[in-house]
Amino acid sequence: MARLAIRTGDFRLSFKLIEKLRLRNLEFEVIDITKPIANESTIWFSTPSEIVTHPTIGTPIPVEIDNIDDAILYAIFQLKRTGKSVSLIIGIDPGPYPGVAWIVDGAFNGVKELTSVAELIPFLQKLIDIANFESVTVRIGDGAPLIRDRIINDCILQNWIVEQVNETKTSLGLIRNNHSISALRIAANSGTKVWQTRDLSPTDGEIKYIQTESRKRSNGEITISRSTAVLVALGEMSMDEAITTCGHYSSEE
Repeated sequence: MARLAIRTGDFRLSFKLIEKLRLRNLEFEVIDITKPIANESTIWFSTPSEIVTHPTIGTPIPVEIDNIDDAILYAIFQLKRTGKSVSLIIGIDPGPYPGVAWIVDGAFNGVKELTSVAELIPFLQKLIDIANFESVTVRIGDGAPLIRDRIINDCILQNWIVEQVNETKTSLGLIRNNHSISALRIAANSGTKVWQTRDLSPTDGEIKYIQTESRKRSNGEITISRSTAVLVALGEMSMDEAITTCGHYSSEE
């Protein structure tokens, strides 16, 4: 029989969970974060970072101070569930190498860091096609504004429900560039619903960054033009295509 457990090194979070679970008269146990789960039917609460860094069997429910009530409701659903999966929530940490995390019926299901923004929509489509979910929500962090807005536009064009999540809370205490954990924190926190596509206007800094990346990718041989960098920024051309195109022009000149 499924049983609830608290498995976190965050003492404040553990205390709050104990308090709220007792108020609901729910039985649970407390497990050391460094110890593995003994029974695969255990439904356990842990922070997003701990779920990723201390994986084990069972059903992990990502939880932080701000979403304890939601996490408990998800856990109760897991205790009672008998049929197919109902909801899929996808969290995206936007950037050149997007982090993706997905939660099924409130329980952590997986994380992945992609090697480019171009991989994102095909990957999300595969996730969504896994089951006939009754609801699908894509939550996107508010960092990397240009890439964020590109992703938002692409998701809206797919007719997916899109929310923008404040990343201030989701990045606290993280090792820099830990996109997978950020994505899971984004998935676990509700955001503001986005209804319309957005205008894309690359800044000078973003264009210069792309030009710098083209030099790195070509081992210092090619710096793509500003106009080409704009196309890359808007997602109309990949970096590899931009470098190849500029290389052809260079060889002809």
